[in-house]
This record gives sequence, structure tokens and C-alpha cells, in this order.
Amino acid sequence: MKANTKAKLATAIIEQQTKNIYNPETGEMVEDKGPSLNTELVWSGEPNYKYKHSKYDWLFIPLSWFIVIIAGFWMRALNQEPVLWIFASILMLFGLYCLLFRTHHKRKKRRKYSYEITETDLTVIYSTKKDVKVRQIPIENVNYIAYTMRKNKSGTVYFNFPNDYKDILKLIFAHSGIGRTDEKIFAFYDIEDVDDLLEQLKAKIGDNLRIDKI
Repeated sequence: MKANTKAKLATAIIEQQTKNIYNPETGEMVEDKGPSLNTELVWSGEPNYKYKHSKYDWLFIPLSWFIVIIAGFWMRALNQEPVLWIFASILMLFGLYCLLFRTHHKRKKRRKYSYEITETDLTVIYSTKKDVKVRQIPIENVNYIAYTMRKNKSGTVYFNFPNDYKDILKLIFAHSGIGRTDEKIFAFYDIEDVDDLLEQLKAKIGDNLRIDKI
């Protein structure tokens, strides 16, 4: 974990700031003011923000060009209709963001994440200049892991998600740099050694753990 994140997190725990805890039974975040991260650390890591693209990023390239072309056509055709022209302009800006700035935003956001595994919990820590947000899931509640992995063994690990491919759109947008879908999914993004992490989780959780590559 980054040194500045450790300092903020220690302060947050001492001051008993509210932390968001994931409840896998309801699929919602609940508040918890109890102390955290005080058990033995088993593993820690953080996203490698240098990775620009994830498995499904190639979908956004043709989609972005399609949006830009359609928006440009509408802006030209609807220049006599102010309301529709404004809508087309917003669509154009969105398309340009997807083409030019999306991956930069994603990499910048990844710099703020850290991940930990203790004897009892999986933890996602999101650290900003002003605050630290902590999300946890008890290891005993993890029964399904999905993961993506590059040839160099880096990749992303999703805990209890996706349950099946009907959630594929959530999976695509979770790591896209568009919106805040990734904050609703419990995952370790762009870690360096997926194989090593999976082996440690297998050892802790046991044979009942289901693991799928997606």
C-alpha cells in the first residue's frame, strides 16, 4: 500500500470515520464504525495504472467513432433546431471523451486504489487527498471468483461477480473509465500477478471456491 494511503487510513481508523462495508447477502453497502484492518496482513497490492486497456476496451473504439460520426452528422443536419443541436453537441463531447480522455481518466483513478487481504477480510481502499473509503467483504462470504489475465499474468479479479454472462454489460463498463460502475463491483483491478493471488485465495477458502476465467 502507498505510504500516504497508510497514513490516511490510520487516521481514519483512529478517528472512527464511517467506512462502507459490502454485504454480499443484500448486494448493498452498509455503514460500519468499528475498527478495521487490524488483523494479520496476508497480501497487499495496488493496480498498475500503466495498463491502458482492459479486455473489453476494444469495444469502445468503434463505438466512440460511431458516436462522433453520428453526432457530427446531426450537428450539421440540425443546425436550425437549437434544442436538438445542443443534444448532438453533448453527444459529440461524450464521443470525444471516449476517444481521447477515457483511458487517461481510468489510469488516474487507478492510482488512488490499494488492495489488502487479511486473515478475515478482503479490502478495497480508495484514497483521495481529503478522504479514505474502505470497502470490505469477509473471506468466508466469497464463493465465486472470475478473473481476466494477460500473457504476463497481470489482470483483474472479480469477487462474487459476475454470476453469469447476463452481467456482461456491467463487466464491460466496470473497467472502462465511464461512470462509476467499478465502485459498485468488488474487484482487484490490474494487479501484477493474478496466479499468485488465486493460489493464496484457494489455500484460504478451500475446495468450495469456484474460479472461472472470463
